[in-house]
Amino acid sequence: MDPLVTSEHYGSEKVQKWLAALTSSEVLWNAITAVVALDLFQAGVLAFSEVIKKVQPKKKKKVAVDSWPSIFSGLEIIANRVTFSHRDGGGSPSLLDLLVSLGRNHDATLALADLNAELDYSPGAMVYISGRVLEHSIGPWLNGEQFIIAHFMKDVVHNRVGVPRPGFPKQSFFLELVGRRQNGKTQKRGRK
Repeated sequence: MDPLVTSEHYGSEKVQKWLAALTSSEVLWNAITAVVALDLFQAGVLAFSEVIKKVQPKKKKKVAVDSWPSIFSGLEIIANRVTFSHRDGGGSPSLLDLLVSLGRNHDATLALADLNAELDYSPGAMVYISGRVLEHSIGPWLNGEQFIIAHFMKDVVHNRVGVPRPGFPKQSFFLELVGRRQNGKTQKRGRK
């Protein structure tokens, strides 16, 4: 088996500056993921910590792989581009993708063909989807600039470091966030 190494470009000054600029946003998105999909967050953190242990630095440049700011193993930037209907092939069904819509003054929609649904995808929208399961696309928009950061976890990374995939979030998890179920009734949580 080949050793895990960082990419040639990871240590470049441009990439490191970009990662530094992105870090505060990624910390926020990581925290939101910890709230809405705790198992996904934990799987990402565990996979990343295992990668850090196993990566062998290149001899010429030693760049700490732990400067990666996200719990997701990959990020894709999509700027001012229509994304045709597709399913993502690299993840497992329970490795949800986080799609963050940024930009300004655009009126894009995220179409989920399998659900026959279109979601408002205005700047600031965040959507978690199983990109491997749900066919999705972003159609043309009429004005403004569209900038999307697609976050994803690659199944091969989890396989390589031996981290199991999380289960799918269940409705009971979200009900627990807003109240407790006791004897079939929801009990409101008091403030501490």
